[in-house]
Amino acid sequence: MSKNQILTMICVAIAGLVFIPTVIFSLPLFALIGAFFDWLPLFTGWMKTGGIVNKTLLFLHTVITIVAYIFFVIWIVTKGNRLMGFTFLEIWWVAVIFGVFMIIYSKNRKAQEVQ
Repeated sequence: MSKNQILTMICVAIAGLVFIPTVIFSLPLFALIGAFFDWLPLFTGWMKTGGIVNKTLLFLHTVITIVAYIFFVIWIVTKGNRLMGFTFLEIWWVAVIFGVFMIIYSKNRKAQEVQ
C-alpha cells in the first residue's frame, strides 16, 4: 500500500470519526471539520492510485459522494434536521465503500500485470 493511500485512508477515517457524533448529536457545523478531512486527499493528490482505475467504480464513487454532499448541504441549511444528517451519513458511507473498492481493484490489476 502506498503512502498516499495510507494518508487517504487516515483522512477518511478522521472524517468518519467526526461525522458520526456530529450526526448523532445534530451538530452540522462541526461536521465541516469532517468534510475538510474527507476532501483533503482530493486536493492534495493523495487519491491518485498510480495504477489502472476502474471507470465504473470511479463514476459511482464520484456520483455517490456528490449526492451525499447534497444531503450534507441540506442538513446544514435545515439547521441539523436529523433525517438529513443520517441520510448524508449513510450515502457518504456507500461512497467510502466504492472508494475502497477502487483501491482494491487497482491493487489487483497491478498484481495481474506483474504475473
